[in-house]
Amino acid sequence: MSNFGKYDRINMFALEVVALVSAGHKETISEVEKHMYDNDLVYFIYEKYEDSFETDFGRNSKYDIESYNQFFWDMSGYINGNESRKYGIINENDGLLLIIAVILDLLKCPIE
Repeated sequence: MSNFGKYDRINMFALEVVALVSAGHKETISEVEKHMYDNDLVYFIYEKYEDSFETDFGRNSKYDIESYNQFFWDMSGYINGNESRKYGIINENDGLLLIIAVILDLLKCPIE
């Protein structure tokens, strides 16, 4: 396990989302934020794009997806309405970039 405890391998989820962006997939910020608030963002993205993922982030994943979803839920109030100011994301269709930006916020310092 890495220094990120319950968020171990969330960086792999971020890389899977990078691959989705590279393949031209889009999600709206509104949809991403809805699923952050619903506490199911990782499941939503994984289930929608499962065929594009190399790593299992589904409901039977060996990773602590509930903690990932909780992290996104915890961040939802911080982000909502401030995507441009906090992350430089200005296009409504750049919800996948928002996911990456939020994970980068977590990865900037290890969880003790």
